[in-house]
Formats: sequence, structure tokens, C-alpha cells
Amino acid sequence: EENFNGYFGSTNLEIALPETFARYGIEAESVYGYEQFDPRFDLAKNVNEPNRFGYVVEIDPANPESTPVKRTALGRFKHENAAVTLARDGRVVVYLGDDERGEFLYKFVSTDSYEAGGDTATLLDKGQLHVAKFAEDGTGSWMALTPEATGMTAAEICIHTRQAASKLGATTMDRPEWVAVNPRAIEAYCALTNNKNRGK
Repeated sequence: EENFNGYFGSTNLEIALPETFARYGIEAESVYGYEQFDPRFDLAKNVNEPNRFGYVVEIDPANPESTPVKRTALGRFKHENAAVTLARDGRVVVYLGDDERGEFLYKFVSTDSYEAGGDTATLLDKGQLHVAKFAEDGTGSWMALTPEATGMTAAEICIHTRQAASKLGATTMDRPEWVAVNPRAIEAYCALTNNKNRGK
């Protein structure tokens, strides 16, 4: 859910917002003015409402009657897309880009494995979210966003994913716009838009 910060504003421009909002661009001054018509988007009345936005929502195309599921384990940020593939051991892997200057590239790996013909509805319920760190020589590694590594609770990591990634020293990127997976090789590609703020 990209650019969700623009949905919110406050009828009280003097409101003291949580410090964590700044990282997501959530401000009292409105972009669209939704708070003037729906109290859900008024930070003066519902200050925690933005924490419910910024997630991937999964739908089941084979069952139009199913209820969409918010996938909080995949992290909260400005998702551009979610590229899904299978690891060699059958676990589901989801690559995710955070489409904002200076943000990160993520990978989620499910705990359970995919089985053809099996129930896939819960495959994204459990797993581990990772963030990318790249070295000067072009190599990289995936760092697990765990409570032990970040000093944050699992719930805090799900809500404040950007801050958790920063604590691990993840590589800031030039707006990870889109991620695609090569179905014939162990490769993922990430398109980066730009970063006029690089080095600042």
C-alpha cells in the first residue's frame, strides 16, 4: 500500500504526533483532506489509525467470496509490489521494495512449504522477514528482522519495519520501485527510480 501517509491529516494542526510517524511521512497537515469528511483519517481523533496502513493485502483469485487478508508479517512500508516465488525447499519467498528514497529491499520466507493441491491460504501466516545489506564489492546478504537482532518486539517490527531495518544497518536504496524474479534461475531484479537526496 504505497503513499498511505497522504490519506491522513489532522483537524488540530498543533497535535503532537508520535515520533515514529516522521519516518513514514505522516504529518498533521493534510494532502487530500480526507480528515475533513471521515474521522477515521483525522489524527486528532484516531492517532493510531495510520499503523493499520502500509501492508500487503492478499486476495484469493480462485475464491471471490474469500475475505482479503492483511499480511502484517511482510512488513509495513510503501510497497510497490510483491514478487512471489518458491525456494528449492518449497517455502514461499516474497521480494518487496519500499518505494521511497533512502529505503530498503526486503525478502520474506515462509515457515511452511507449498504443496501442490494443498491448502495455501495460510502460507504467509508464519515466516521471517529479511532486509538487504550490500557490500562495496557487489555482494550482499539478507539480515533477519528478529526481536533479538533489532531490540524490538515482533509487533514493533511489523509496525515500524523501516526503523527495524535501520537498526540493522541495511543498505539505503534509490527508491526500490519494482522487484521481479527470474523463474529459471535463482535471481531477483530490482528497479530503482532515483534518489536526488543520496549522500545528504
